[in-house]
Amino acid sequence: MAKAEEAEPRRVPPLMAATWESATTDPDPLAALGATRALIGLLSTWEAKLAAEAVSEGATWEAVGSSVGVTRQAAWERFHDDVASFKHQVKMEARALADRHRKEMVDFEVEIKRRAAALRRKR
Repeated sequence: MAKAEEAEPRRVPPLMAATWESATTDPDPLAALGATRALIGLLSTWEAKLAAEAVSEGATWEAVGSSVGVTRQAAWERFHDDVASFKHQVKMEARALADRHRKEMVDFEVEIKRRAAALRRKR
């Protein structure tokens, strides 16, 4: 797994920060209660994202389950769809990056040939 000093810090999504602010500072207890309920949903999504990151970095389902206080089977049932989605997203982004790099290399090669031809014509 990635070492803490090597990993890029996570950024709290603005909606989560705003919801936290409302849940902890709104003077109306009903508004704060509603914000707290929304925050629970946002934190559940955050938790699933972290589980997907952990598994993608090599954590076992047992370690994930231990981190959230459930068995490995319960962790798998709870998070495996999110992990599969995360892996698919990473693969698609990697393919897109590879495609972009291939295109840039082809464009670069074409540009080098064009410049070489232009230099030959000037001689």
